[in-house]
Parts: sequence; structure tokens; C-alpha cells
Amino acid sequence: MRKILLLSTVLCSIFMYCQNNNDLKNEIEKIKIEITELRSDIQTVKSHNIYLNKILEINTPILEQKLNNNEYKITKIVGNKKENTISINFLIAAKDENKTSILLDFSIVDLLGNEYQVDLKRSTNTFPKLTVNVPMNIKITFKDIIEEPKIIKLFRFSSRNEPERNSADFNKSKQEFRDLNVNWE
Repeated sequence: MRKILLLSTVLCSIFMYCQNNNDLKNEIEKIKIEITELRSDIQTVKSHNIYLNKILEINTPILEQKLNNNEYKITKIVGNKKENTISINFLIAAKDENKTSILLDFSIVDLLGNEYQVDLKRSTNTFPKLTVNVPMNIKITFKDIIEEPKIIKLFRFSSRNEPERNSADFNKSKQEFRDLNVNWE
């Protein structure tokens, strides 16, 4: 009797161990699947984070000013050694109402007093339609740059802002940004 009891106990424990082992294997498989899903989610969050950091970096102003309910933020100044050009990127945003902005008379002056004119073929649209609190990226390129200046003493342009509600109710202003460092590539 003792032997039968011992044998039945051993068989039950082996059976239970096998059952537990299968349960554990199933649970391990579930955990592996969850880990794979979590890795995928982490990768998605990382890619979103990289994208948002780039946007923050792009939109970080070097200089900014507000005139006539518009906000102007210079974000990047890059010189191209091969093409002898300087490109200035800036954001413009309407703060009061939707409007069309007409940007004119772009020029830059270096420390030696050389004035450079805009190359409209390489520049972006200078007639942006502005929506309230939505920044528009504008890139202005200047050509025939002499001696790769490290600092732009003056960047200036004029703007005419025409509200959507009545284009005859426009206002004009002149923007000037001083002492801009140029990054040459």
C-alpha cells in the first residue's frame, strides 16, 4: 500500500509538473510577444521624439521681432562656399488675423559694407498667405557673396500686409536684423 501511495504521489507530481511546465511555456511565449510589441511602441515613440526635436531645433530663433501684428524669427543663416551664396531662413506668423504678406526689397550688408541683393530664383515664395499663429518658413538666398563673411551686419526687407477681410486696409513696415553669424558649408 505504501508503494502504491508513493507511486501515485510521484505520478501526480510528475503530471502536475508537466502541466505547470506547459503553462510556463505558454506564459513565456505571451511575455515574448508583449516584449516585441513594447519594443515596437518604444521605437515609434523614439521616432516621434526625434521628429519633434528637429522641429524644435528648426523653430528655435536666432533673432526675432514683432511688427504690425506679425512675428518674424530668423532660424538659420548658411553660406554656401561653392555657389558663393548666403541663405537666410526665417519664420513669419500673423498674430491678429489671416492675411497676405508681400515681402520686398531684401538685402544684406556685411562688415566691409558690401551690399548683396536677393536671388529670387533660389528663394521661396515671398508672397505668403498667413494664417493666425501658423508660422510660414521663408528662405531668402543672396548671390555673388565676396570673401565668405562670418557676420552679416544688416539683413533688411520691407513687408506689406493685406488682411483677407479687406486688402485695401494694408499696412507697411521695414524689418531690420543686425549682427547675424553665418555658418559656412
